Amino acid sequence: MDTDPAELYERSWQGERLGPAEYPPNSDLVDLTFAECDIVGVLAEKSRLERVSVTQSRLRGITWVGGVIRDVTLEQVMGEDVSFRFSSLRGVTIRDAQLPGVDFTNVEFENVRFERCLLQRAVFDHAKVKSLRIEQCDLAGATGVLALRGASMNFDDVMSLAPSLAREAGITIEG
Repeated sequence: MDTDPAELYERSWQGERLGPAEYPPNSDLVDLTFAECDIVGVLAEKSRLERVSVTQSRLRGITWVGGVIRDVTLEQVMGEDVSFRFSSLRGVTIRDAQLPGVDFTNVEFENVRFERCLLQRAVFDHAKVKSLRIEQCDLAGATGVLALRGASMNFDDVMSLAPSLAREAGITIEG
């Protein structure tokens, strides 16, 4: 892998299969648009993803570790094996997405919205919430949910988290 940071600016893709790709630390991916794409096998560490829109696309094997993700929209995406571990998410909207098992371990959420998402088995271990809004999402089986302290949620969203909250608080649910 090339050790020089990658710089990718002001590009758009429509209906393409993209990947695999590895981005060295300090890479910048800015002002990008992906529509109806199949994005596979992306590994980025300590890099910046800014002003990016991903719509009606599929994400598989995406790992963005220890980076900054700012002003990004994921809309109508389906994904598996997606991780944002140790990253900062700022001004991010994830809407109408199916991302079961998405990994938000040690993520900092600032001005982030999840709207109408399927996030079953999502991992929130050691996450830090500055500003997070969750609306009409299925969070069944999520872990690390006590780290969502400070998030704003609808009642139905809290109910989908109830078994996970009880488990992490040491409460046994019977009957």
